[in-house]
Amino acid sequence: MGTVSSCTLSNEVAFSFTNDVPDTFPQFINNGVDSTDWQYIRMTDNYDSNAPVTDVTSYEMKCYENSTASGTSIATVTAGSTVGFIADNSMGHPGYFDAYMSAANPANLESAGSGSTWFKIHEWPPSYNASVGFTFQYEGATQVTFTIPSQVPSGQYLLRFEQIALHVASTYGGAQFYIACAQINVVGGGTGTPGPLVAIPGVYTGYEPGILIGEPIKQSYLQCFPRELHWLSLTVNSGPAVWPPVSGSTSTTTAKTTTSSSVKATTTTTTTTTKASTTTTSTKATTTTSTTGTTVPEYGQCGGSGKAAYSVGS
Repeated sequence: MGTVSSCTLSNEVAFSFTNDVPDTFPQFINNGVDSTDWQYIRMTDNYDSNAPVTDVTSYEMKCYENSTASGTSIATVTAGSTVGFIADNSMGHPGYFDAYMSAANPANLESAGSGSTWFKIHEWPPSYNASVGFTFQYEGATQVTFTIPSQVPSGQYLLRFEQIALHVASTYGGAQFYIACAQINVVGGGTGTPGPLVAIPGVYTGYEPGILIGEPIKQSYLQCFPRELHWLSLTVNSGPAVWPPVSGSTSTTTAKTTTSSSVKATTTTTTTTTKASTTTTSTKATTTTSTTGTTVPEYGQCGGSGKAAYSVGS
């Protein structure tokens, strides 16, 4: 696990994240049972490099592979149960997570998931409040779990997990997508009609708020945005709405984290009760403050240099 850095954008905005390398997600969690590497998840093209997908029009946006479907097993998953993905490294890049499903008959067919067949079942953006600033709840996480909707009809599906890293997303193509597709057979399903349906690739243009950010998160991980409005776009999720709608119901995400000092597993749980309201309990949050009106070098309040001065809190 990498080191932890923190930044303050003004007297109101702060965030922290770990300096870790990018991720692959080789293990699938099925109702508390961990698979072996690539047992139910299609082996991605970055299995030995950890490189991201950056072209949102690329075929690899679907499952980040083009030849491993037939050699991957299909997991039997009960509708309404908890599933998840285990990373090969703790996750530290700022950004957010999405999960999509696509009907697939069968799931181990390479062409499964072609066309407008995908629907979003989960999303996990950062949270923000004026006293703490931005919190990336999965900071340091090694796995993320969520629930398969109980309303989804029985049958075979691709379950696509997506981490969108935004640390260099100041220009088009800068957002980094880390993707994994599990092949599953849902049993005990409901009679819902999933939607809206989208195509992958095709769901993103690359210009959406939260994918294209107006200022970079500097590579040193010790510098900040000069204006918090760029960060506010991170709370705007890209892509379709979650199905089924979360309003009036509860959607829960858990992330297993490991702290570098004690190597002790902890759990972060995020519960969403409506689309517009998120309550977060985080295992760690960093808050730093600056004196309003103090002039400092841009990025200087968190270790940067070489930029023009501006007033913190402006």
